[in-house]
Amino acid sequence: MEKKKSLTVITGFSLKEKCELIKKIKGRKHENVKVILFRPMNIEFFKKADDPFTLTQFISEAVHDIEINTFFNLLETLKKEAQNKNTTEIILDVYPISDIHTFFESLTIGSQKWFLTSHIHVIDSRKFWFSYFSEHEILVYTDSTLATSYTLGETLINQLELADSIVLMNSEQLSHERMGELMMFIRSLQPKALIHLIEEFNWEMNNRKTAFDTKAASSVYTHQIELFSSRNKLKVIGQHGIDTFIYQSFSPIDFTRLESSFSQLPNEVFRMKGRCYNPIAQELYSISQVGSSIQVDTTEIDTSTSLGILTEFLFIGTELDQSAIQTLLDRCLCNQNNYSNLSV
Repeated sequence: MEKKKSLTVITGFSLKEKCELIKKIKGRKHENVKVILFRPMNIEFFKKADDPFTLTQFISEAVHDIEINTFFNLLETLKKEAQNKNTTEIILDVYPISDIHTFFESLTIGSQKWFLTSHIHVIDSRKFWFSYFSEHEILVYTDSTLATSYTLGETLINQLELADSIVLMNSEQLSHERMGELMMFIRSLQPKALIHLIEEFNWEMNNRKTAFDTKAASSVYTHQIELFSSRNKLKVIGQHGIDTFIYQSFSPIDFTRLESSFSQLPNEVFRMKGRCYNPIAQELYSISQVGSSIQVDTTEIDTSTSLGILTEFLFIGTELDQSAIQTLLDRCLCNQNNYSNLSV
């Protein structure tokens, strides 16, 4: 059987820090590692003048062998390098503002000659909060006229929550308390990922033999619900002020009330995800909040099976007032006597 080439995907907002990691990886290997930069051209970037996140993060030295600008050309290049006897391994560096919502599934469709082993997300510890709360706008075009809008912070979180390994750079420039807070927040965002400081990162141990989970976002949400529910009413020490809270109800949400309540969310809520089922309209509302930005996706559902919990929200933040959040969401529930409320 022909051996497939190992493919590692690297994401993150700091090109400089990503390039440092790539050089570190290549320096530890004696094989011929091909490094590809994927920089899609279907994206527009709109800078907010007063945004503290500086765009110098997108500047770096050249460490890539080739730059690719379309997904079709990327697949063609991967096929070519997978068949190249002189290439032993492939590293794919994804340009910082790229949208990767369906990237990994598209990368692994069909029979490929490469094996997606890992997705490493690189974080500059000094600049994380600036990027997380950044409201620079990114427009991703699916055709010449149709575009989806994301903030820089939303794009960052999408990349981070899909990673199976996270590498922290410049951690020595933060105090012990600030670094602890950052680590706990990242662990809450992606509890399934391995988190390394760059000084401790061992490429040989990280280069896995099992396939990367292309359904990572969905499995992370399920894992978060199970993990955070188990400690909802417990005081967990060593959290550095980072709190989590799960709200669940057997009653459906009144979406009009819910939309009005978004502006009343406490500033201490940094990340919120939710799934709300409407059994009458047979719809599922998937809700995602990062900073001040909220996205809602609506999909049709099959009501032939029992739905159980109809309203569910996951909150991550600092010193969360759980009672206030619960009261706010209780007021958004539909007034139906045949539903009973549950908040775990």
